[in-house]
Amino acid sequence: MAIIRKFRTEDGSITLEAALIIPILLTFILFLTSLVKISIAELALKEAVSDTAQTVAHYSYLSLVAEKKIQDTTDGFVDDLKNKAGESLGNNEIANELLDQIAVEGKALIPTSGQLINDHAAKSLYEKVVKDKYEEKVGNSDFFSPGTVTIIDHNYPNTRGDSDVVVGAENVLNIVLPFFEKQITIKKVAVERAWSGGE
Repeated sequence: MAIIRKFRTEDGSITLEAALIIPILLTFILFLTSLVKISIAELALKEAVSDTAQTVAHYSYLSLVAEKKIQDTTDGFVDDLKNKAGESLGNNEIANELLDQIAVEGKALIPTSGQLINDHAAKSLYEKVVKDKYEEKVGNSDFFSPGTVTIIDHNYPNTRGDSDVVVGAENVLNIVLPFFEKQITIKKVAVERAWSGGE
């Protein structure tokens, strides 16, 4: 009987030790898993932002060529209108001077394609591309949600000569562990030099 009591006493202490250690061990494993997931999300966001900036820098020259063509066409159209108005007024010096000033102001008011991209479309364009590239890397789940990726900084080259492409994004991740919940924000910014042809 003494031997059986001894085994029962040891069985009870092993159960007690396991009941204390297993929750701590599981919490530690979940914490390590969360750290790995955060690292994966951070790398995916960094790659998505870098790829987007490189792509925009690579193809920005095409948009600047289109911008130049649109600007030349627009300027030519305004000059044609000014010349026709001048001819109808009998080439009067004062009228021509006023028409020249109106033409200069008119050309300044007409936005070029680069200004339109920078002012209206760059942020939404960057956001869509970064979200798509992020989703390609990590998929779409509650933790790795591409829907929480937002653009925090952006620049699209809009002048002749060299200009930087800037793409900055952030993502909010929810860490949920037993007795612990936290939101972590990761931010990444990529800057690429755009070749815009010189001239």
